[in-house]
Amino acid sequence: MLELSEGLNSLINKSRIREWIGVSGDMKKWMLLIVIILIVSITVALSTKFHYPELPFENKTKYEVANLGSTSNLPLSKVTQQDGYLWFVTDDSKDLAEQSLKKRMTQNGWEFVDQQELNYFFKKDDEKIVIKCQQWTNNYLLFQLPMGL
Repeated sequence: MLELSEGLNSLINKSRIREWIGVSGDMKKWMLLIVIILIVSITVALSTKFHYPELPFENKTKYEVANLGSTSNLPLSKVTQQDGYLWFVTDDSKDLAEQSLKKRMTQNGWEFVDQQELNYFFKKDDEKIVIKCQQWTNNYLLFQLPMGL
């Protein structure tokens, strides 16, 4: 009888605690549903890379560019061409990406002349070009090369 009384008191105390907290069984179900929806929403949002900065070109998504930069075995991966420029992406460090760019240009007969911040100057015979680089995110660099290189 004592055990039954203790069990009943425990049940009553739990009911009082629930009333005091204000969380019923239905409320718990709604809270769980909201948490699940929130987790799914955050996962979808992060996988689409919506939080990345805007791209300087329009015909590729942030997800496509980030995926190419992180999965490609090439030091500089061609992303797209638009408005007379080729765009490349890399997830290499700035120093390694710079070496890859200079090597690519040298292989195509261009001579490195100068660098000012993230602009690289090359010449070939009487022709001079500027290749612009920009830090897209903390992990990715974008290079803008004139067409035909």
